Amino acid sequence: MNSIQIRFSVAVLLMVLAATPAYPQKKEDIFQLMKDMIDMQQLVRQLQTSVDRDNSVMKGLMEKMADQVNTLAGSLQRMNQSVDGLKTQNDASTRELRTILTTMNGNVKELEEGLSSARAQISTVSREMTSIKTTATPLPTADDDWKAAKLDTLLGNWSIAVAELQDFTSKYPNDPHAADAQLLLGDAFVAQKKYDQAITQYDIVLQKYPDSDTTRAALLKKGLAQAEANQPQARDTLNEVIKKFPNTSEANTAGAKLKELQPPQRGKAPAR
Repeated sequence: MNSIQIRFSVAVLLMVLAATPAYPQKKEDIFQLMKDMIDMQQLVRQLQTSVDRDNSVMKGLMEKMADQVNTLAGSLQRMNQSVDGLKTQNDASTRELRTILTTMNGNVKELEEGLSSARAQISTVSREMTSIKTTATPLPTADDDWKAAKLDTLLGNWSIAVAELQDFTSKYPNDPHAADAQLLLGDAFVAQKKYDQAITQYDIVLQKYPDSDTTRAALLKKGLAQAEANQPQARDTLNEVIKKFPNTSEANTAGAKLKELQPPQRGKAPAR
């Protein structure tokens, strides 16, 4: 029963009560019935606002509503029996009261059917939630996380790649791909022109993985990032690459970058 129906029923009941002063006990019963109907309306509103809450709360509220509906149905049954026993001198009032009670009986039946359906739905949801909780779902492996980070790096999704690489290096510091992940994280910062963060990442590779194959690349990329950031240490870092790793592609790249960083030479003064 919605709010409008309840208000209408209350208004009609009050009119009937005013016209039947000979049955004070019946008035008290009907007033109690009206209160029960209003309480039921409030419980329905609580149920509607509790849809997103824990399933156990919903079940408890549903059982409370079921108890209220059963009580309401019992009250209506007693009221129907009482009305059937009214004397004939109040036939008009009795017929009107019986009509209202018949409407209420129909509304209570609808509530019972609705609660039965809702209880079945909640039980279904509860079983599904239990199934979800008890079913083992395979978690992503380190290899899965590494592939996802590499893919986002290749696609240029730098912000996503940074988050994925940071998560990977945090969860798997001893993974075979950990050094590569730290190096790739530095590359992602360079792509975003965050040179200070990139240099820090390359230093991590040099400090944590000194024997890794990524060492040469990390030292070179550190020098290149310093050059992009206009840091004077760039020359020292690039010279270190040439000294530590001679005759390598990294040394050749470092030498070429050093030439770019050399200030232009001044021409000789013309002879007199």
